[in-house]
Amino acid sequence: MLANARRNRICKLLQTQSAVTTAALAKKFNVSIETIRKDLLSLEKNNELVRVHGGAVLKASARPYWELSKRLDDKRPEKTEVSRLAANYIKNGDSIAIDTGSTAIEFIETLMERFDTLTIVTHSMDVFQKAHDFKNFNILLCGGYFLNRENSFYGTFAKDMLERIHVSKVFIFPWAVSLSNGICDSQPQLAEMQQKLLSVGDKVIVLADSSKYEKSALIKVADMNPGYIYIADSRLPDEVKEVYKNNNITIITGEEDIK
Repeated sequence: MLANARRNRICKLLQTQSAVTTAALAKKFNVSIETIRKDLLSLEKNNELVRVHGGAVLKASARPYWELSKRLDDKRPEKTEVSRLAANYIKNGDSIAIDTGSTAIEFIETLMERFDTLTIVTHSMDVFQKAHDFKNFNILLCGGYFLNRENSFYGTFAKDMLERIHVSKVFIFPWAVSLSNGICDSQPQLAEMQQKLLSVGDKVIVLADSSKYEKSALIKVADMNPGYIYIADSRLPDEVKEVYKNNNITIITGEEDIK
């Protein structure tokens, strides 16, 4: 196969699975690793992809923003799946911080089913409203300016409250995740709160359904951190998991991945 034909095939593969590894491509096309590396370098120069350690990813495209009320019923099975996986990192009596968003709503409902006693810090009005009548949950709502389209608080007052607390686990729900752009959000107000949340816990768990990986958004919240736990649903392509693993990022997509 000529180089141009092979490179076109690589681009088509990326369109369907978002990531490729050099080893898998070399085997598929029966060529050397070095040949594949040259292919990927050429495609990167043409702005077709982004090379990463052990392979390449599709250039992250921006996820369009739509307000919370329009996202509530979108990808419900995926949100349920990541919420149940994330709950495995919690035990009764834990202190946790919960970000805002439609997945946060699914997450707090999961916690109410599984746990008797928790201390919860949040700036999400939805999380507060669902959990505040649960008598054995201690709730700290970080108030401040109110972002109506996301039903959550933000700003100096909310961040000042976060400055005063420390929890065992932080759960954030970014708008997009990619190796090249990191953890991102589409709303500056929410990105500021996420940045603060990342500093208040012993452990950070990032929940993002499979549609958010190798996507981008307006505001960068943080670089990809190998110390964080990343959770996706089982629809995430194996090739994406493999490329992230080659870059020291483990993505949890099933209970068998939890150690």
